[in-house]
Amino acid sequence: MFGDDPAGKARQHLIDACIEVAKNNGYSDAAGLLRGLLLLTGEPISLDELTAMTGYSKSTVSSNMSFLENQGLAKRIVTPGDKRYRYVPITNPDSLKEALLCNLKKEVQLILKALGEAERSLQDGREDPQDISIINTRISAIKAFYENTEELLDILSQYSSEELLKMLKRDQSGS
Repeated sequence: MFGDDPAGKARQHLIDACIEVAKNNGYSDAAGLLRGLLLLTGEPISLDELTAMTGYSKSTVSSNMSFLENQGLAKRIVTPGDKRYRYVPITNPDSLKEALLCNLKKEVQLILKALGEAERSLQDGREDPQDISIINTRISAIKAFYENTEELLDILSQYSSEELLKMLKRDQSGS
């Protein structure tokens, strides 16, 4: 897509990595490609330009850009005097950290809520007490993991990326 010259190969490595990350997280290849293109483009880029660069339909690009926005990986902006939306990547480490933590917190909170509801359902049940005991044991173990994860995410959200790195490096070196 980008040529065989060193710059083209470098661009292709980043695009391939973004696509692989997207696939590993259950997202479409299109989301990965669009994220990679945003990272490589040094200026705001329009929906039409992204459509032309990728060959995807406008609706595919639009829905994937909305997805990237919702994930905190892209931002839609309006250039003064221009009616078209343009997109830029989010590259600030603290903004990216905040978006990632927010997405993880949502997942953790959903699971914890479901586990609480599952526990309440078992209290009302007339099932075999041994089956209920086994299920409660599993729920307790899963709940403990997610409660620890929630606490960790709360701690991580209190510090900037730079502060976290300094603390971890200091702790690692034994200072």
